[in-house]
Amino acid sequence: MGKYDGLFARIKELARDIDGVILHLIPERDPRGLYEASRHYPLAGGKRVRPFVVLRATEAVGGDPGRALYPAASVEFIHNYSLVHDDIMDMDELRRGRPTVHKVWGVNMAILAGDLLFSKAFEAIARAEVSPEKKARILDVLVRTSNMLCEGQAMDIEFETREEVSVEEYLRMISGKTGALFDGSATIGAIVGTENEDYINALSRWGRNVGIAFQIWDDVLDLIADEEKLGKPVGSDIRKGKKTLIVSHFFDNASEEDKAEFLRVFGKYAGDAKGDALIHDEKVKEDVAKAITLLREYGSIDYASQYAKNLIREANEALKVLPRSGARKDLELLAEFLVEREF
Repeated sequence: MGKYDGLFARIKELARDIDGVILHLIPERDPRGLYEASRHYPLAGGKRVRPFVVLRATEAVGGDPGRALYPAASVEFIHNYSLVHDDIMDMDELRRGRPTVHKVWGVNMAILAGDLLFSKAFEAIARAEVSPEKKARILDVLVRTSNMLCEGQAMDIEFETREEVSVEEYLRMISGKTGALFDGSATIGAIVGTENEDYINALSRWGRNVGIAFQIWDDVLDLIADEEKLGKPVGSDIRKGKKTLIVSHFFDNASEEDKAEFLRVFGKYAGDAKGDALIHDEKVKEDVAKAITLLREYGSIDYASQYAKNLIREANEALKVLPRSGARKDLELLAEFLVEREF
């Protein structure tokens, strides 16, 4: 049995419990198009990693994970709402191997579906089997998380029009865009399960570090992974001109000559609106490979890789304040997997 097999089995098992709550809150009803569009991503078989974090965080602090089911569903609703709107902004046509919501139902209905998912997140909190005081605190975390998601996405959009983004700016952006939801998930789970502020703060730190590391490792994989395992061409972020920690480090350290060489490729081969039409062009592959070589020469890929692994080490160090348990071990394993995965 592999190191993570047991973890994956437990994630899959708890996902079924979460799915039951999700489909209860977004049933098949009229207006048919709105509810079908809202169920589209939840039914696409996401891994439910963030709800898993909520449930395991509750258990890790000594609480009853059964009381965390509705709060866990609220986190998944926020995640899916953000995906619907992100896909509209990026005009992406596929998500989890299925046509995106706006591709099937149109942009207007997709916006409404995202809004409904956002609303359902707060309905889920209202139904949670916790005290009014805990509900208020969970609500505060969810609102703060949603605000930070929007801020991170707005920064990401602004970065698209800029040639360079500093390491500090990138980290601030990604702290909102991916760090906030992991932080919120772990914090909400802890609030459900305990009154111990040291435990709650420890899980908040764990979640923030894990969320940031998760995205940084995604950016690393885009440049070093096996294409078949990754499921997309290596160097897609370079083709599209995506600002990452790797690119920020490169711009902070490269010579003007090498910056100019990199910019000759960066963002110049994004393809058309129907997809990356230049994936198989040999000249494009050669140019992207040269750009990746420049990133390697300046140590930018290694820098980002090590940065992500350091974040995970700090995250799991924060959990040492908690009592040893299977739930705490699952959180530690999940964190380690996120920077060891190959896809």
